[in-house]
Amino acid sequence: MAFEKYAAGREQNAAAAAQGKKKRMMDPAASRPSRTETVYEEDEYTAAGGDEMSGPEQKGGGNGGRIPIVLLCAALIAAGVFLLYKDISRDYRHGIYRCENGRMLEAPAEPDPGKTDLVSSGVKNLAEKFPDVDQYMMLVPAAACIQPEDLPENAQIRDQRADLAQIRSKMPQSLHWIDLAETLSGHSGENLYYDSDIYLTGWGSRYAARTAMTAMEVKIPEGRDQCYLLSNTLIGRLAADRLPALHLLDRQGERLEIYVPEKEAYYYCINGRSGKRSGSLYDSEAAAGTSPYNVFFEGGKALTQIHTTAINGETLLVVGDRTADSIVPLFVSSFEHIILMHPSKCAKTVAGLAREYEVTKILYLYDANDFMTDSALLRALN
Repeated sequence: MAFEKYAAGREQNAAAAAQGKKKRMMDPAASRPSRTETVYEEDEYTAAGGDEMSGPEQKGGGNGGRIPIVLLCAALIAAGVFLLYKDISRDYRHGIYRCENGRMLEAPAEPDPGKTDLVSSGVKNLAEKFPDVDQYMMLVPAAACIQPEDLPENAQIRDQRADLAQIRSKMPQSLHWIDLAETLSGHSGENLYYDSDIYLTGWGSRYAARTAMTAMEVKIPEGRDQCYLLSNTLIGRLAADRLPALHLLDRQGERLEIYVPEKEAYYYCINGRSGKRSGSLYDSEAAAGTSPYNVFFEGGKALTQIHTTAINGETLLVVGDRTADSIVPLFVSSFEHIILMHPSKCAKTVAGLAREYEVTKILYLYDANDFMTDSALLRALN
């Protein structure tokens, strides 16, 4: 309706202009406008309150309306640049240290004394129920504890070794403590941890497995270990806190390797929930996927059984988190039967599994930070 009114006004204005032009042609004096006469005539649409579609005043008004939008956009861009600068200047974010060499190191967690006491009580009760079962505990220290030289300058972290010593002092005497921190410290210059995750590499897992087997007094496979590359696209969970530019542009992954003894015992494994049998502990599809670490036990099942040809009467129950997944495969030549339990996914108890499978040894194998913050083990023990 407004456009029709505007068009009608334009037609009337054009007719008036044509009549004026004809009049000026007949009267030359009328063709010269005076100083006070305007050459612009207001049409009906403008007089009725409509918007003039052209002219200097309209153009100026349009620019004036865009100025606040331009200022708002400029303010948002400036705020984004400022926040990006602040983020780049930080070397500590979400409990993760950004190191100059590109590594991401998780800060050691603060232990919960109450939780430690409950775990100690559960281990003690289990020892009373199964006096013939040896119990061991091995906690994998954070990379920042073993390789602090990679931390940013002036970074202040907890003394995790002191925390581990405190946890050890609260455990019952019947529990055998395996000091992995001591072993790894002797090889701190080697490739023990992934740069973008909390887990041990294949090389670090090899040290952990040998340390545990020595403490449990079982046979360590003879001969050399063969290295196999499972994936070179591993990007761990700590990578999310890298510098934005590196996170978006540098998508090069890490090598995920395993070390297998030349004389490894034959074995097969059973998924405790589905009963599915497999002749391999490694999932080749996961190795080629977006989460290569899931190559171990198909991403960490609630319960997995491993039967081997190492006929020695030893049955090991491993109670742990995902850190245990890369270490347990190295036990197959040292135990006849292995049960791997993830308390965070398994509804069964440690006592129930120890009775069901007649275990001879129990190994609590956790990442130290997870042990200090996760409560799943408490439910499994109590």
